Amino acid sequence: MAHSSMAFSSVALAALALLAAPAHADDASAQELLSRMSTSLRSVDYEGSFIYQHDGRTDALRIFHSGGNPERERLISLTGARGEVVRDGTAIVFAQAGGVPMLFASRADPQLLPLVPNVRELGEQYAVATAGDDRVAGYDARIVEISPRDPYRYGYRLWLQKDNQLLLRSAVFDAAKRPLEQFMFVALDVGTRPNETDLAPSGDVAGAAAPADEMPLATRPAWDVVNLPPGFHLVRAQQATGAVPESEHLVYSDGLASVSVYIEPHPLSSPVAVESGMKRGVLSVHTVDAAGVRVTALGDVPPATVQAMARGVRSATARTD
Repeated sequence: MAHSSMAFSSVALAALALLAAPAHADDASAQELLSRMSTSLRSVDYEGSFIYQHDGRTDALRIFHSGGNPERERLISLTGARGEVVRDGTAIVFAQAGGVPMLFASRADPQLLPLVPNVRELGEQYAVATAGDDRVAGYDARIVEISPRDPYRYGYRLWLQKDNQLLLRSAVFDAAKRPLEQFMFVALDVGTRPNETDLAPSGDVAGAAAPADEMPLATRPAWDVVNLPPGFHLVRAQQATGAVPESEHLVYSDGLASVSVYIEPHPLSSPVAVESGMKRGVLSVHTVDAAGVRVTALGDVPPATVQAMARGVRSATARTD
């Protein structure tokens, strides 16, 4: 049951082989198609069922989405542990059978569909091109490929409905074009607004518990990451409420991929660096424990990226550049 719970959580909050196809010109550029995709994800009414392939398993889920302001949507697990995620604007409630509902507040544009890239801030580290046509869930689709230019980030292959560029399928691949995770609609009704029953939580979530808050740092971060992989920069620095001094959470992004770096003073650390790494699907984690500090870097990026960031943490006051 615990494994199913973790799998569904990864779907809520975030494989078939990919066939290579030549890029070609179109009436609308690939960048324009991506821009229209972002608009459709926020504004189009739809409901459907999809499969999510990750970590050697396949989960089935159903989603109801009501576009507009505020956006509302509800995601339900159809396999594994019973659970649902309900979003109203930026407020998100996660509920699972037998557990206490959890309330989250997102700073960014949240999406309950997995593997939806933030395409509004694509940098020069990625190449974008159209890559042929296909059909998904009965809809004609145009394929757009976002390819990394170096080994520090992953790429996306996106299937967009031809009429309105709604995302029908998404796959994440590495620099060698090997698929890592994907989701794909298998049944979809576009344009029909879900009713209130479909959008509302199935149980009582009035007492939903909130996780420990993190607040933006009031001062300059005590830590820094040197020798960052190309394109990454600091976008947010925060600290958990009640955390010990100099415990910080730094978030770095290249506009599409993001990495969280957690720094925590740890007096029992070994004087010699002890490192460990883990990779599950697109998620990579690297920990460095040494000299009184424990650093954990994690994100939907290749292992080399989180390794470089975890090893690059330095005291901001000790920097000379």
